Formats: sequence, C-alpha cells, structure tokens
Amino acid sequence: MTRVSLSRIICATALFALLEPQMLRGQDDEQPVQAPLPKSVPNLPTIADEPKTVDPATLMPKYLATPVSVNFTEASLREIGKWIEDRQKIPVLFDETALSEEGIPLGEPVTDHLQDAPLYLLLNRLRSLGLAWYVDDRILHITTEKSASARMATEPYNVADLLDAGYKLDALNDTISTATSGPWQDVDGTGGDMQWLGDVQFIRQTVQVHREIAGLLAALRRHGRQTFTLDPPQHMLLREKLQQNVDVKFQDVPLFRAVEELAAKSGADIRLDMPSLREVRVRDREPVSLVLTERKLSTVLGVLLSDHGLTWILRDGVLWITSRDKADSQMKTAVYDVRDLCSNSDESDALADAIMNQTSGPWTNVDGTGGDTVFAKSGTLVVRQTERGLREVLELLETYRKALRVSKPRDRDVVDPKEVVTRYYRMYDGIAEDLQKLLPQLVLPESWKSEQKPASPGTILKVASGPELLGSKGQTVVTPGSGAAKTQANSLVVPRAVIIVRQSRQAHDEIAKVIRLVENGDPPPITGMGLGGIGGAGGGMGGGGSFGSGFFSVPQPPIHR
Repeated sequence: MTRVSLSRIICATALFALLEPQMLRGQDDEQPVQAPLPKSVPNLPTIADEPKTVDPATLMPKYLATPVSVNFTEASLREIGKWIEDRQKIPVLFDETALSEEGIPLGEPVTDHLQDAPLYLLLNRLRSLGLAWYVDDRILHITTEKSASARMATEPYNVADLLDAGYKLDALNDTISTATSGPWQDVDGTGGDMQWLGDVQFIRQTVQVHREIAGLLAALRRHGRQTFTLDPPQHMLLREKLQQNVDVKFQDVPLFRAVEELAAKSGADIRLDMPSLREVRVRDREPVSLVLTERKLSTVLGVLLSDHGLTWILRDGVLWITSRDKADSQMKTAVYDVRDLCSNSDESDALADAIMNQTSGPWTNVDGTGGDTVFAKSGTLVVRQTERGLREVLELLETYRKALRVSKPRDRDVVDPKEVVTRYYRMYDGIAEDLQKLLPQLVLPESWKSEQKPASPGTILKVASGPELLGSKGQTVVTPGSGAAKTQANSLVVPRAVIIVRQSRQAHDEIAKVIRLVENGDPPPITGMGLGGIGGAGGGMGGGGSFGSGFFSVPQPPIHR
C-alpha cells in the first residue's frame, strides 16, 4: 500500500495551492470538463479527446480480429480448438507436453461466449486456466503461460516517423522498458533486449510484450487526452455503462445472483473471476445486501464489493469482479497529451512529481513498487498504472487544465525577485541535514526568520522521503515485482530527504547555486583563465541529477500561467 508520509502531505498541499480547492478523490465518475479559455490565456494547445485507445484488433491477424458470435457451455479445450479450426480455417495446435506439466487436460471444461466480438478476446480469457497463445506461420498455438513466457522472438520496428516527430532514441528505449510488462535485461537483469540499426529498432521479447510495444508505438504516433495503448473498444463501452444509474435492492442475495442482476440492468458483461475469489476465500454464493436508488453502476459496485475485499477490473472485453490484489497487479498503459501543461523538462519533472505525490499509487519511484511515469518527449506523458490509477491521473490533469484556463497569466519576464515562494529540494539525507543548518548562514543571512528577525520570510524544514536503491556500479536500481528481493539484496539503500524552503525568489536562486556546488564542487580551472575564471554554477536547479527530480515550486500566493 502507498505510504502516507509527511512529505507526501506537504507535496499534496503544494499542488492544491496551484489547483482549485477541490477533492480529487471520489470524482472518478465525472467526465473531463473543457473549461472556456479566457482571453487572457493565449496560445494554449487544444487537446483532442480522440483516440481513446489503440484497438488490439488492429494489431492481430485478420482471422483473430474478425468479430464472431459463439456460446460455449462446459465445452472442452479440444472442442474449442476444433471450432476455431472449422470457423476460421486455421490449424490449432495444443502444446500437450506443456499442458500436461501444468496439469491442464484437453478435456478441461470452459464456459464463455462472444457476441460480435473478436476471437482473440476468447483466447485471452483462457489465461484464467493458465494458458497463453501465439501465431507462427499461420498456425495458432495454445500453450501454458509459463511456456509462452520462455519463448522469445525478435521483431523489427521502424520508428523513423517518431524520430522525425521529435522523439529521441534514448527516450524511446526508456519509454518502452518502463511502459511495458517486460522483463528487460537493462532493468531487471533478465528478459528482453533492444538494439538499434539506423531507424529500425530490433527488439527481442515475448509475443505478449511485442503486442504491448506495437500498441505503445501506435499511441505515441497519435494520442489525445488519454489514449490506452492496448485496450479493446469494448472497454470504452463498459466505462460508459459504469456511469449509468441503476437501482438495487439486495437482501442476503447470493453474490452471483447480484452480479447477474446488475449485468441485466446495465447491459454490461459482468462476470466473477472465480480463481481470484477462491484465493481470498469468497464464495460465489456469499450473501450480499444493498439498497440504492439512482446510483451509478461504478458506485454500486464499489459499495457492494468493498465489505468482501473485492473490486472490479476491465480485462478482455469483460468487467470482472476480482480480488484487490489481482486488480492491483493488472497494469495498463496510457499516453497523455500534456503540451498545454508542460513545455520543458523542468515543468515535466514537476508534473510527474505532482502525479506521484497526489494519486493513491503505488509508484515505483515513491513506494518501491507499482506504476511508473515517463515522458517520451516534452508534452507526451506515458503512465503505467492500474485502471483506478489511470483514472486518477486523468482527473488530476483535467483539474490542472481547468485551473490554468481560469487563471490570470503572469508575465514570467517581470517576476518580482522579492516574491516569497516555497520550494521542495530532494536530496540525500545527510546533505539535507547539513544544508538545513548551513543555508541560513550561507545565503542572505539577514533574510531568515529568527528571534532577532521575526519579520524575515525565510524558513527551512526537513522531512524524510522515499529511499533510493543503488546498484554495485552506483546506478539507481528499479525493483520489479518479480525478483525484487534479489535486486534489493544486492543493492545499497540510501536514505533521501526533502528540505522545504520558504524564501524570496532571489534567495532561491542562491540556494540552487549552493546545492549544485555541494553536489559537484567547483569546476576545475581552464588553462589560461586562472583559479577564478569560471566561478560557481549558475541558474536554477533543473530536473535530474543526483538530487532526484528537481524541485516543485509553489508561490505565495500561487503563480498563474
């Protein structure tokens, strides 16, 4: 679960100073509001609503993407394979050796149906049995997830158009490894790998990850307000149905009956994820009671399921009732057009920090596990999170947009150097402790509040922040869900802290110089210029560096764009 720390609470206060005072939680069933753009806010880019998703069917062979209708009741795997062969005119081969090793017989009964939906959705749902599939030389192979995860193939991706559009090679590599399930050699020490030859990126990975990569690249080429990278359009319809009102009156009704009634009333395909329910020891006949009138389906489900430790997810064209642990493990990726919210690396870093500090997460950079954010380029944000987490990200971005559009812009070229603002500087704990004591002595000593100078604006606090894992070569280590214990065992845990400084802009300029000099020291003298030829580092402290992702600035009163 996400840690609730003082630093997170303070950072949350920071963005709420920028945004309109409202609760970001509990509004996930509101639609994005495009506030009118006042005449005083010029040239903000228009953010498109479409596309909302990259349809996986566009990345599949035609015989798996063509809509079909079928209803299987207690049909065996062998019978399903025979139906596919007859219906789609393609060979179907079962990996009987792998299935036998996992104890999955070809006579395993399956109950499922498709109504004018692509066949690949049915194949994906076989994951509940521990199965996976792939196509090789127009032959459909059905095997186990374990066997499929060990089978890698190399695929070329021509990304010349992305490079022409301003994406960089390193950023694309980072985006792909961050926003897909992996694993990856460079990140996890095992798994897939990437190699560039000209404008072509050769990637060795599993079939499933190749699908994720293809969807991600398609979304980078064309994306809008929120574009899922590999989400069937059936999910968009389900999200609409979740906003529809329903009436319920359940009194000790079996869970499966309640789900059937909700499905009938809403027209949504709602099913119980029985394997996950068995893991948390919830029976399909568990009695449930609830009376609500004219409430959104999402609200009804939330209330109905919460007492039993259950929730819902969208997967493979179905709204599944599942365990919270299962839902938290189901990550999705979405691309966001945020050109109107950030135009450079500093603003991008601040926006990423705000997202991680003001949504429930968890986030890898904050909690050591969970989702991730990455900027494929300035203005293009990619987030990997749960369905719930991606909803929260969109809500925060929309709230920020609304605040910007109703705010009076400030001329950045005539900023008052005496204006008092609060900034958050993240760094190693030992450095933070020393600077908390020394900054009032090193930077404009008369400007710091004390018993002798109670009217001075300067104050400084230190709070703990999430630790950092460093590998044997000093690199930052990202710990994936699998193999995290091994990664942590070979890593050094380095405490981090944030110093929160309230000072004038003039003082912050000097503070940034001091921090940079503490980090790097004076640069070596250049021949012929003497010892004083260069001087200290100048300018503000940008994102990156060993201080993490820079600082997040909050004016008093707030800066408006």
